Amino acid sequence: MSGLEKRWKVLSDLLVVLRSQGADVPPDVVNDLRSAKSLIEVLKVSPECEGVAGTVDQLLANVEALLLAEAEIRLGREEAKKWEKKIARSVAEAEEEVLEAGIRFRPGLPRSEHWVRIKVSDEIPADLLEKLAEEEGVSTKLQPDGFLLVSGSKEKVKSFIKKLSEHLRKRP
Repeated sequence: MSGLEKRWKVLSDLLVVLRSQGADVPPDVVNDLRSAKSLIEVLKVSPECEGVAGTVDQLLANVEALLLAEAEIRLGREEAKKWEKKIARSVAEAEEEVLEAGIRFRPGLPRSEHWVRIKVSDEIPADLLEKLAEEEGVSTKLQPDGFLLVSGSKEKVKSFIKKLSEHLRKRP
C-alpha cells in the first residue's frame, strides 16, 4: 500500500469518526477525499502519470487540514493530536516499506553468476578491490550508490572474499 493510500485510509477513518460524533463535514471535503481515492487507483494502474501524485497529495492535504481542525473541535486537542500522529505514522511506514522493497530488488545484478556488493570506503578503496578481483578472475562494476559489484563463479567469489578478509586483517 502506497503512502498516499495509507494516508487516505487514515483520513477516511477520521471522517467516519467525526461523522459519528455529529460533525457536519462540508461536501467539498468528502468530494476531495473521493477524488483522491480515484486518483490513487489511477496511480496503481499507471504510475508514470505525471502530476497525479502531486494532485492527490494536495487533495489529501486540504482534507487533512479541515478534518484535523474539526477533530480538535469535536474530539478535543489531545485526540486530534493522536490522529495527526496516526497520519504521520502511516506516511512513515509506507516510506519504510518503499526503502525495504528497494533494498530487496537491485536491477542489473547477474542472474547466472554468484555476486557480492561491497561498499567502497577509505578502509576498502576501489583500487584494492579491483586489484584483488583481477587476481581472482572475477569481474567488477562500480554502481551509482557507491558499491562495487563483484561477480563470477561461486568458487572465485568465495576466494575473492577470503583474500579481501585476509588483506583487511593484515592492516594495522
